[in-house]
Amino acid sequence: MMKRFPGKIKKALLGWWSDYQLPIILLAGLGSLVLGFIGFTKHGLAAGQDRAFLDNLYLTLALLSMNTGAVDPPVPIELELARFLVPFLTAYTAVFALASVFSQQVRLIGLNYYRDHIIICGLGRKGIRLANQFAAQGQKVVVIEGMESNTWIGSVRRAGILVLTGDATDPELLRRVRLNRARYLIAVTGSDGINAEIAVTAQQVSSRRERGVLTCIIHIVDPRLWNLLRDKELYVDPASNFRLQLFNIYDHGARLLLQRHSPGLQQGTNGTSRHHLLIIGLGKLGEALIVQAALKWQQHGLAGQKLQISIIDLAAQDKVRSLMLRYQHLGEICDFEPYDLNVNSSDFFQADFLTNPDSSLKVSAIYVCMDDDPLVLHSGLVLYNKVRDAGIPVVVRMVEDAGLASLVQPEEHLMNNYRSLHAFPFLDLTCTPELVLLGTHEIIARALHASYLQSVQDQPGKEWEQLPEETREWNRKQADRISLILERNGYRIAPLSNWKAADLTFEETPEKDEVGIMACMEHELWSQEMQAAGWQHAPTRSRDRKTNPNLVQWDQLPVTEVEKNKRFIRQLPCILAMAGFQIEPKNSVAG
Repeated sequence: MMKRFPGKIKKALLGWWSDYQLPIILLAGLGSLVLGFIGFTKHGLAAGQDRAFLDNLYLTLALLSMNTGAVDPPVPIELELARFLVPFLTAYTAVFALASVFSQQVRLIGLNYYRDHIIICGLGRKGIRLANQFAAQGQKVVVIEGMESNTWIGSVRRAGILVLTGDATDPELLRRVRLNRARYLIAVTGSDGINAEIAVTAQQVSSRRERGVLTCIIHIVDPRLWNLLRDKELYVDPASNFRLQLFNIYDHGARLLLQRHSPGLQQGTNGTSRHHLLIIGLGKLGEALIVQAALKWQQHGLAGQKLQISIIDLAAQDKVRSLMLRYQHLGEICDFEPYDLNVNSSDFFQADFLTNPDSSLKVSAIYVCMDDDPLVLHSGLVLYNKVRDAGIPVVVRMVEDAGLASLVQPEEHLMNNYRSLHAFPFLDLTCTPELVLLGTHEIIARALHASYLQSVQDQPGKEWEQLPEETREWNRKQADRISLILERNGYRIAPLSNWKAADLTFEETPEKDEVGIMACMEHELWSQEMQAAGWQHAPTRSRDRKTNPNLVQWDQLPVTEVEKNKRFIRQLPCILAMAGFQIEPKNSVAG
């Protein structure tokens, strides 16, 4: 540790100097000029030369042009310092400015040789995190930022990342950053409309692309625009050199939050099972959390029972009405208790919304989803003190795993006191290269694995993050096969609009066995991919030797494996609904 300490100090000092050198140089230069003026004034008086104010000022300013300020002795100490400091600071500033311009021009020239680079449009919180993370992975990154006054531009350039300022919807600017040679374009501006417009322009520019495919990834929050664009995302012309992918950090965040902190059904005081969520703040994350929790409850909850959700927000009742209008079947799955409350009010501190009329606690989990970290922490601690003895989890959404979030991760000796208080570092978990790049297929692949874990509850299973990359990739390949299997059997995948889509059942009769036909197709496509990857049939399974006993024809497959493939097909409607999609006949009109 001691050996690394000086290195850390050096790095910190360099970073500090990089951030503050300009104001320091300006102040030092101004101070040096003041010293020069005082020095010339004293020298004139000592030599009996009663120079005017403007004469002394002229002599002082002449120091900026490398004038040595040579005068007859004695030379006042102020002038001695000034005639060395002023020229030095002038030269340093000129060299610094030239170096900055030269460095930027060198990078612009180097852009001509970029290939398979990543273009990021928008340098907000999401953009700066992605740019730094991609650069740390060794990727070539180019950033387009619309505002020259963005304070993050300097730090990103100092990290060796090329930043151009301008309008990312301008075709000429996209050509300038060599879009037709790039591998990814990621639009994360603060506007859904601008992100979509960037994608339209990128598709036009890419029409002349000579090789490879440009994957254009855009951040979309508005549900209506999301559904409108998702059809373009799901069905891609194989001959196209442009692929569109959507991502939504709030949707990702809600899924991850429920995966990490979704308590199981608990026994109520009357002997019945209960699951009652309390959500503080019905913004974008709060709304996404309700939608994902409702989907999860619809597929895995108790028949005939609704998910109970209490909501606290300044306009909770109005927001719940709006939510139910946009998701028309939501009221069939959830019962809402909205409370129009300010988290700083006495009613919030009283917290009557936590209990039943008999004073027993009714909530099973609390999620604080507001955007203000200090307010989130304040609200979370108020409620945690009310439910701590019952062990009810309280999850607080923080921007990142630093700053105030560290207060929610107590020292080891305090773990018993705070065991059910959890920080959810929102941007750290949702704004990552892995999630952003893999998009929809990653969501479906994770849903496939989650379904697998549900089917083997009596056996230990690994969470997605614990799986080896090879296993994750097989899940992704299986996700890729779904649309082809459905397409060949008269179905299509569409954005989820029917909340009962998970209840869809395929025909399984002697006259028309859709399940058997699609299960056979899944096995055949899997076998082709395995064999293409070098796997062969053998009586025993071996990852090292690439052998698998199931690499046989469908009619030779063991009954247990046949049933496994059929179960996968039967579960497809549920799996896709969990990922935000539905299966419908090709000739139907999208909802």
